[in-house]
Amino acid sequence: MPSQAEKLEAHARHLLDAFIRLRERYSLLEPMLFDPEVPKLRGSGAQARGFLTLRHSLFLSCAQDIAKLTLDSDKRTPSIKGLMAALEDMTVCKTFEQRFAIWESPSVEIETDPEIIEALKRMEARQQAGRRAQFSEIMARLRGNWVTLSQEPYLAGFLTIRDKVAAHTEVHLVADKYQFVDIGTLGVKWSDIRRAIDTMQSIVEDLGLVIRNAGFAWEMLDEQLTRASKAFWSVPKSAA
Repeated sequence: MPSQAEKLEAHARHLLDAFIRLRERYSLLEPMLFDPEVPKLRGSGAQARGFLTLRHSLFLSCAQDIAKLTLDSDKRTPSIKGLMAALEDMTVCKTFEQRFAIWESPSVEIETDPEIIEALKRMEARQQAGRRAQFSEIMARLRGNWVTLSQEPYLAGFLTIRDKVAAHTEVHLVADKYQFVDIGTLGVKWSDIRRAIDTMQSIVEDLGLVIRNAGFAWEMLDEQLTRASKAFWSVPKSAA
């Protein structure tokens, strides 16, 4: 039976994987929203309907991912909310702090000179104190970013899109007619997707640091996604 720490590590790892997939989808959506050349070259004429369909599908997918990766409460589902709730347990948090701060030091084990051993122990104690302070800083930043994200008005809009448009299709009686949920009334802007992703990325990164003691090469991912997006949306020379 996996320990709670092992379960949280697995959830943090899968949260990262799912967030990367969200980043991949948004890298295709963003030029459709904010690069005027993309709709001009790929969203007009015979391609117009396909362009609008793809844009709508990517938007719904991104909105759904933001909602589920942020707010899902199911214990089987990796989410920021679930991991943050787990870290509020002081015993759990202390376990990860210990793992973050205390590293194996083989040099002490193989050393035989008592003075050198004591010097190495003092050095390790200072390093542990520094890592504990770093852990506290990360946790403070993590909690602050989570409070900010969880209170964003657009998050409720994304949740409504997930629950009533993307995952389920609800209709409501409006002026004697049954109609779909009007996304335009939810107060969600195109730019809110980018804002949510930016804050989520900081949180996902910090969760990886405190739970898995592992970072991620975000700059490399940015370069890869930018390159892939440009290749996808560029007009082939033969068609130019």
